[in-house]
Amino acid sequence: MGVVFVFRIALRPSSALVLTNFTGSIAMSVTLNILGTVDAELARRIHDSRGPKPMSVTPLTLRGKVLWRGRHIIAPGEAVQFRVSALGDVGVKLLDALDRTNEARLFGVNARVEVLGAEVVRLGELFSPGPSSFGVEFLSPIRFARRRTMRRRRVKYEFCPNIENIIKSTLNYWLRTIGDGEFRDWPRLLRWVYNYVYTRDIYGRVVSTKLPNSDQPQLGFIGRAEYEIRSKREGRIRQFWALMRLAELMNTGTTRSIGFGHIKITSTKTKQAPRQ
Repeated sequence: MGVVFVFRIALRPSSALVLTNFTGSIAMSVTLNILGTVDAELARRIHDSRGPKPMSVTPLTLRGKVLWRGRHIIAPGEAVQFRVSALGDVGVKLLDALDRTNEARLFGVNARVEVLGAEVVRLGELFSPGPSSFGVEFLSPIRFARRRTMRRRRVKYEFCPNIENIIKSTLNYWLRTIGDGEFRDWPRLLRWVYNYVYTRDIYGRVVSTKLPNSDQPQLGFIGRAEYEIRSKREGRIRQFWALMRLAELMNTGTTRSIGFGHIKITSTKTKQAPRQ
């Protein structure tokens, strides 16, 4: 059973900086440049890979706000933060690279690199029961690629964050990057999810963003959803929560590696304070 290395990183530019649109690709570029200081070939392979990558980032955040759209001015010395999650040996090399690196470049501006926190999560730790009712906040646009049954030129996306989409996407990522040791009966797991995990509420909208240096709109869902498990099968519940926790660590949906599908699992019991 492998591990996931999770790093929280801050960048402090030496002079004012303007960031626009979706910043996850910026976080990935910085991370690959840092990784390349100890293993340039590995960084290149990850960059060029068209399949699931063993590393993902979140978009940059500024004062707690996820920068996935709009124009943002970063003052000199002000911190923008992001998270990097990396599997196994990639995480080990990234740990070494971060230990040696204290500066990066952001659009021609020098920025100080600070590691705010590092955590090692064993995959076996993900297999523990969770609450029967829970919520998910979609902090960056999430979308799911549809499998094609006919020849077509472009990827077709679905934007509904129902639980089947989240689990199928995360399961596919687990099987292709980690292996099927814990999910040899995955078709039965998917059937269990379809029958016993209910979507109780969804509120949000489909939004549009753009990647840097591109005019092509990128669509995805932003908002929140609430789900409920109506089953007592502990084995299935443990498998389900392992996938949900991996989705929280590594993102989920299409283009997860550069920060799409960044989610946060929350309690459904928290009530909002009444408006004044």
